[in-house]
This record gives sequence, C-alpha cells and structure tokens, in this order.
Amino acid sequence: YQRRVHGKKTEHFDARPPIESPACRSSFSSCSSTSRMGRLTITMAHISNSIPSATLLFADVVGFTSLSSRISAEQLVTSLSSLVTELDTGCEKYGVEKVKTIGDCYMAICESQNIAVERNSCRSLLKMADYIHHVAPRVRLADLPMQMRVGMAMGPVVGGVIGTSKFAYDYWGDTVNEASRMESTGVPGATQVSMNIYQHLKDEFAFESRKVVAKGKGELDVYLHHPVRRA
Repeated sequence: YQRRVHGKKTEHFDARPPIESPACRSSFSSCSSTSRMGRLTITMAHISNSIPSATLLFADVVGFTSLSSRISAEQLVTSLSSLVTELDTGCEKYGVEKVKTIGDCYMAICESQNIAVERNSCRSLLKMADYIHHVAPRVRLADLPMQMRVGMAMGPVVGGVIGTSKFAYDYWGDTVNEASRMESTGVPGATQVSMNIYQHLKDEFAFESRKVVAKGKGELDVYLHHPVRRA
C-alpha cells in the first residue's frame, strides 16, 4: 500500500484493507448481498456504498420494557425469536432486505438505486409494514398478543461495514434517523411515514395527516397508515 501526498508517492505500508484477507472477505460476503459487492468503496478504515435513494423501516414492540420484566429471559428470547422469524418471512415475501434487530426493534430497507423505482420500494415496504401488523398479534409476550409501532422514511443513505472484526453491514445518514423518529412518534398498530413516501403512495393507500415533534427534527408533517384488516 502506498500513500500519496500532493500527488507524490510517500510511505509504504504492508497493511491491506481488512476485506482483502480471505477470512475477512468470506465473513463480509456473508453479511452483504452479491449485487452490492461491486458497488463498494474499500479503504483502510471502512467499506462503504453511497445509495442515492432508499426506503427504511423501523418496527418496535409496544410496551416491550414493561412486558419483558414480567417473564424470564428464556421466555423473552423465545417470543422475540418467534416474532423475528415471522418478520424474516415477510421480507422474503415482499422483496425487502432485513438489516438487523436491535433488542425488540426490527430494521429493514429497500434500496432504490435510482429515482425511477422509488415508488416500488415505498410500496413494497408499506406492504411489509401491513404484514408486520398482521402477524405480530400471533406472537404472545407475557401472555399478551404483541402490538407493533412502525415508521418509514425515504432518502439517501450510506451502507457499509466499519471496524475490523464481527462484520455487520449497516446504514447511516439522516434518513436512518428520520425513519427511527417516524417509529418513535408513531401510533401502536399503525405505520407512520414521511412526506415524500406519502407523495408516492397517496393515490394507492389511505393516510391520515398529523403533526409530530421529533427529537432533533422539530415539528414535522407526517402521515399515518392503518393496515386493512384481513378476513
């Protein structure tokens, strides 16, 4: 490895980007889709992929902290495992990519890559949100059916891997923060979306307009979607 300063070659290093070692490349491949591998920027410090448009979803169990205090850790993990298995099935069904779970929170994404397919990404993720609200009550926590609060936002993000061990592909950017705020200020049993998602889907799905005050965002115009009850 050679570093350039003002166009001139300077110091030489034996170190390679972490992804270059066979073991690390194998580990990274397991946490990143094949189609994404060709779009990555690899440096000594990180692996990244700039995505001009993506739709993100956060889903959280309502009252999780209170409910989980009533049961053992083993029962808690069993319930969460059942829920996450159901949501993973939904990702496969609607062509959505699971990102990760954070405690009781589930994160998923649809990468648009270009503006032309933004509407399809929004539609797929909202259908996933409806699916979440449908299947969550099948799973019981502290002998009560689970209920979810879901939030969605759309915009540019950067995806990638940081650090040198225990690789996990993740996403960063203001859109991620906004999606999280859509969830945290949302309503149990409904999906709250940002204005740009509403603009894409307002002719296909029913929404209720409202205003919320979100941490770090101030007052926002947002839109609630209530899932259609299934027979």
